Formats: sequence, structure tokens, C-alpha cells
Amino acid sequence: MIALRFGVADLARTRFVISPLDHLMAGTARSGVHQGSGSRSERWWRDVRRHVPRRAVRFLEVVNASPVGVPDFMVADLDAVRRQLADELDALLSVPQQTVEEGVAGFGSGQEVPAALARLREDGSRGLREVSDGAWALFRSCLAPDWPDIRRALEADIAARARTAARSGIGGMLDSLHPKAVWRDEGVLECTLGELEGSFELGGRGLELRPNYFVERSIGLLAGPNRQSLLLHPIAAPAAPPATRTAASRTTANHATASRTTATRTPAADGLAAVLGPARARVLRAVAGSDCSTTELAQRLGVTPPSASAHAAALRTAGLIATRREGKQVRHTVTDVGHDLLLDNPPPQPPA
Repeated sequence: MIALRFGVADLARTRFVISPLDHLMAGTARSGVHQGSGSRSERWWRDVRRHVPRRAVRFLEVVNASPVGVPDFMVADLDAVRRQLADELDALLSVPQQTVEEGVAGFGSGQEVPAALARLREDGSRGLREVSDGAWALFRSCLAPDWPDIRRALEADIAARARTAARSGIGGMLDSLHPKAVWRDEGVLECTLGELEGSFELGGRGLELRPNYFVERSIGLLAGPNRQSLLLHPIAAPAAPPATRTAASRTTANHATASRTTATRTPAADGLAAVLGPARARVLRAVAGSDCSTTELAQRLGVTPPSASAHAAALRTAGLIATRREGKQVRHTVTDVGHDLLLDNPPPQPPA
């Protein structure tokens, strides 16, 4: 049993965090607490595994290198509560080589170290880049289509637990997270994690509570003197889990704009067009397909370059795309705000 000791400041700074990277790892881990026949992660993986891109291999090897989990540096330590995958992967890319070596050392020495982790240690920044690129590709192809539904389930769970905290206090809410996390009146959260034993002072930093759609049967804990402590825990059974998809309904897109249809879903109005107008909705989706120049954008849309430039300028003013100059050209990319808007408003599908 691990005892997490709370002070007054820790209670005040305990907060919920939604992490896309956590879900990408939990959904694709084939061992440990995420594995189980009939579980949400197993059903989701069965549905998406045929769409896994080759670029994701390095990421999957690291995630599945050991049944005890991943090195601590794979878990993002950021201030933002509602995180973007881009921010989490930027944090991964900034991990110093010494931290990578220390993290891998926790899995043994010599031949004991799993091959994927030993290779990551040897490759340094290049290895982290390959893992990061693989995570992006995997998210776009497999998790992005389900992420709006999953995020809504997470936010509903957080709202319900916030109501519990309002009625019963932070301690009562912590006690309700999972049977393996028990709150004691002396300000201690006792977490049962196999045979692990110890006691840890949170030191005024509080605790990050990370609800996870794919984790159903246990909890996960990461605590240390030089980073934010966090507790991974299941959510209550969602009222409307993401629907099972068909193979023909999945499409792969760039920058987290992939969308899928279901056999039972009826066509919906285009929410993006309602917000931006049909023309600018087309422009945003065209830029999301891949970075492009104004001339390339005009060709994709079948309009004149001045018209494409005017639409791009409007989207840039709204913070949905960013533009950078490369020689005599400018190139357009979708911002994180644009990614979120696209994820929440997939293109409508024609009737089956």
C-alpha cells in the first residue's frame, strides 16, 4: 500500500486533468491493468488495429516494452488542465538525455532492460522524435475519430465527481474514485498497488487526478519529489460509449481531423459550416489535410488564389490557422484551436 499524505495546500491544489497521451498509451497497451477480454480498451483496439500506421511501430514498442508500464518521462508533466496532444509530445521531445537514461534504468540493467527501452536510451533525441511522430500518426489514424466522444465521457465523470466534492469534501470525493484508493480522516489516501509499499508527502503540489476511459479495473500512481504526482483512475460507466465502427467507415486524415461514420448513425448537419460558413469550413478542412501554400490551397478548392488568400486570412485572424513564410511562398497550418474545432465537428456523411 502506498500512502499519499495531503497537507492543506495539497487539498486546495488537487485537480482533474484530461490527457490525450494517457489515453493513447492506455488504449494501445496490451498488458498490465489495461488488458482484459471484453474491456473497453480491448473492444476499441479490435476495432482500430487494422488502421495502425507503420510510423506508430516505435511508439507501440515503447508502450508495450514492459508489463509494469512505461518510463516516467513518457507521462507528460504540464500545467494545463485541458491538454493538447501537441503540448504533451513537445514535453516528451524536451526530455533531457539524462532523464531518459534514469527512466530506462528503472527497468533493470544489462540484458534485463527491454529491447525497445534500451534502444530508446541509445538513440537519444532521435528516438524520442520517432516515438513522438509515431504517437501523432497513431492518434490521427485511430484515436482522433473517437476522441470527442471519449472527452465528453471524461468531462461528465469529472462534473459528477465535482458534485461529490461539493457535498462530501475533497476527501469524500477521493474515497469514491476506486475501491483501491481509500481516504483516511488524517489526510492520507491509501492506494493499493500490488505489493508496493511506501509513504509519500505531496509537498504542497497537490494531486493530479487523471480519469481514463480505457482503464477499468485498477488505478495507476506516479509520485516523485521532482514532478507533479498523479493518480490514473477509471471513470464510471459512460452512458453513451463511442459506437463500434465498421472498417469501411474509417478514414485517415492529418492533424487529428480523422472522422468515421457508423452503420447506425444518421447523417447530421455540418456543425463546422454553421460556425464558419460553408466556404471557410472547406478551407479549414483543406488545410488540415496537409500544410499547403496559398496556390496549393486554391488548387484543392478549385478557386482563385486571391479568394483562397482571403479565406485563409479570415481563418488566421480567428486563430484557426497559422501562416509562415518559406522563401517566396507562405504556408498554412492548422492551429490547436483549429484542431479542436475540427474534432468536435466532423464532416457530415452521406446516407448509406
